[in-house]
Amino acid sequence: MNIIVPGASGFIGKNFILKAPKDWRIIAIYNNTDLQDFVEEHRLDNVITVKCDLTNEEDVEKLSKQLGNEFDVCLYLAANTSIPRSVKDPSFDLYRNTITLLNFLKFFEGEKIIFLSSGAVYVGLSGLVNPSIPVSSNIPYAISKLASENYIRFYATRKKTFKNYTILRFFGAYGPYEPNRKIYTKLVRTFYFEKKNEFTIYGDGKNLIDAMYIDDTIDGLLKVIKSDNQNLTVDFCSRNPLTIDDLVHAAAKTFGKEDPIIRHKGITEEYIEFYASNKMMKKLFGFKPVMPLKEGLKKFADWMEGRKGVKR
Repeated sequence: MNIIVPGASGFIGKNFILKAPKDWRIIAIYNNTDLQDFVEEHRLDNVITVKCDLTNEEDVEKLSKQLGNEFDVCLYLAANTSIPRSVKDPSFDLYRNTITLLNFLKFFEGEKIIFLSSGAVYVGLSGLVNPSIPVSSNIPYAISKLASENYIRFYATRKKTFKNYTILRFFGAYGPYEPNRKIYTKLVRTFYFEKKNEFTIYGDGKNLIDAMYIDDTIDGLLKVIKSDNQNLTVDFCSRNPLTIDDLVHAAAKTFGKEDPIIRHKGITEEYIEFYASNKMMKKLFGFKPVMPLKEGLKKFADWMEGRKGVKR
């Protein structure tokens, strides 16, 4: 298997190259990170790291000539992942989420592209959602993700650069290598390492979150890569949504803290009142998350404790 992974240096990318079969040849594209050190540390001999600024069309064209442009699979992960930054600077978000994708699609070809979109495209809706429901995204991050989905379909049907596609509307993950700004890292630090019994969140705490442990996420991606199903848009979620307040209570209880004080301030840029089903992921790809929240949080805490410089 010959795979190219734009955005391999991120949270999902690092976990993917760690857990992918060692007989797969993986081209891991990164920009301004320590990915080469990460690959060497974990002795990932099947992974070739290549630096490229995907926002620069000339750099992408040069890379395609260097590597050859046809791959069995592209797992496209490159993106801006900060919703607050997308609101503050929509043009930055558009370049990071959409222009990078267009530059890549212009110069690379292959059998299949798997695009990690976002459940954020449903922002503004409430209740049970699915890809057949019309959406009208109202935050820049969701707008750029939805535009990227449409460009994936355009290139697959009109340009034929990748012969088929799978678009995964991803609802999120947590675990090793996630950014420090993410709520799960903050919860583990607060209740496990710092032994505090209070936590501050943005907004009223009633919005929903539906993230799965990263091992489940990678298992799902591997199943999609190996599948012959094609030209699909599928919700990729745990189907266990919690309000943010309930998540805080669950995390506190996991680490022996009862009745935590939750402080609310400001607003959240992504207020989620919708949830999705994982039935199609199970039906099409045989995937269903298996890690319970309590077990996942403890496993994440153990990993954090084992990291250099992290003390309990």
